[in-house]
Amino acid sequence: MLATQAPDAEGYSTDAAPFPELKRNLTAALQLSMQIGEGRGTRWEAYARQLRKFIEFVNEEHTASIDGCPIPIGAEQASRFAQLLLAKRRAAHLTLTQVAKLAGVSARTISNIEQNRVSVSRDTLQRLRDIPQLDLQPGDVAKAVTECDPGYNCHIPPGYDTIEMVKDLSVQLNGPGCHIEQTNAYLEHRSAMAYLEYCQNPTYVARFRESYPSKNIANKIVNEAGQVPLKVIAIGPGDGHLEVRLLQHLLGRLHETPEIRFVLFDISQPLLTTAYQHALDTLGTRSPVETVMVQGNFHDLAQYPQVTAVDARSAVRQTRVYLMMGYTIANLDNEIRFFQHNLSHCQAGDFLVIDFQQRRSPASATEVEIRRSDPALTAPFPVGAEEWLATPLRMHCPDLVSYSFSWELEMHCPIPGSYMLDSIARVQTKTQPEKRFSVFRSKRYDEELLRRSFARFGWECITSMAFGADKSAVALLLVKRGDTKKH
Repeated sequence: MLATQAPDAEGYSTDAAPFPELKRNLTAALQLSMQIGEGRGTRWEAYARQLRKFIEFVNEEHTASIDGCPIPIGAEQASRFAQLLLAKRRAAHLTLTQVAKLAGVSARTISNIEQNRVSVSRDTLQRLRDIPQLDLQPGDVAKAVTECDPGYNCHIPPGYDTIEMVKDLSVQLNGPGCHIEQTNAYLEHRSAMAYLEYCQNPTYVARFRESYPSKNIANKIVNEAGQVPLKVIAIGPGDGHLEVRLLQHLLGRLHETPEIRFVLFDISQPLLTTAYQHALDTLGTRSPVETVMVQGNFHDLAQYPQVTAVDARSAVRQTRVYLMMGYTIANLDNEIRFFQHNLSHCQAGDFLVIDFQQRRSPASATEVEIRRSDPALTAPFPVGAEEWLATPLRMHCPDLVSYSFSWELEMHCPIPGSYMLDSIARVQTKTQPEKRFSVFRSKRYDEELLRRSFARFGWECITSMAFGADKSAVALLLVKRGDTKKH
């Protein structure tokens, strides 16, 4: 917690005693002196008058506000006022030196306040308020210094009950068989651990992660957006490695002090905290990036203000950068509905980064041709994937005897030219006949038709990059939201 600050001769703040405590002590001293001084003559009365004057000075100079404008007190309020002053100065197109000259203080004082090295003094705040270009209204300052943010880093919506979700999953797995929503594959801690082990396998890392074009994508984003504040939203980030690497490259391209808010959004609490910890470990405690977690289902993405809102205090509107990495698009039940409704809040200039698996056959290929061309349909089910996807079965089916997994081809998908591989678990138990569960889906896309689908809802393709050991298998698109009035 920052101590309350008092100005020196230059207007630079130095440590002073906490004034509320000082006022209490002085008042107590005055009361005591008046009790002791009763009947002791003019000497005690003069002493009491001097003490009363000093208390009045403290009350006048260090009240909590100046003409209705609150004075920032404490570390959190000082930090918020620093952001407000920086935004106001930039909006007025003033330099540190210009503001310092107008306020009659040193440039070092203004710099230290903006960098949150010191809290603003009463005198300096009054001087800043007298600068018409800054337009420091009492309401703006009050909003900045009174918003309550005790440092929590995770948002969970009301009514979001993971216990009930797990109970529902258990009921489904002990039923006769059904379609399981695939986020259940990493909802619980053991399932999340199995998923992390699968996606951190050296073979997967070498074929997919090491060749990921993070630097090229960061360059394209900054070239298109310019030096602007960013709100980077990672949807379903898993362990967060791909997203944090992109963030590092963005930081390397942004000049001066980067303004980035990093939002990790996932339904799985263990994956969310894993990604969050990786971000902290990689970026460091002194990073200018503000990282928060939001736990929720991205099919309801637009309902979360922590995701959709932009910081109105920034001098320049934040540009949103949505990240759907690690084939997250395949987790959508209906991509068209997601692009049309869940991203309808996006504004012109916002970005979406999305990677996907490409189909090996033309969009006009028959089912027989697809079966011949897709390696997944001709090879055994991957052992690592089976170990991960079977985790909920082992956890929730007490009479489990055996299970096996296979892919089934589904040709009818919302995006034209795409098809789906449905992971089917055949389960044998002691008490029931063999059961069949659809537990996870993987999709293949025709790039040109996928780009056209984005274009229908106002997303313009900026660049396309094929990558990986086999460049015909995986691609990445960077799309930018165009003028929403035209769509």
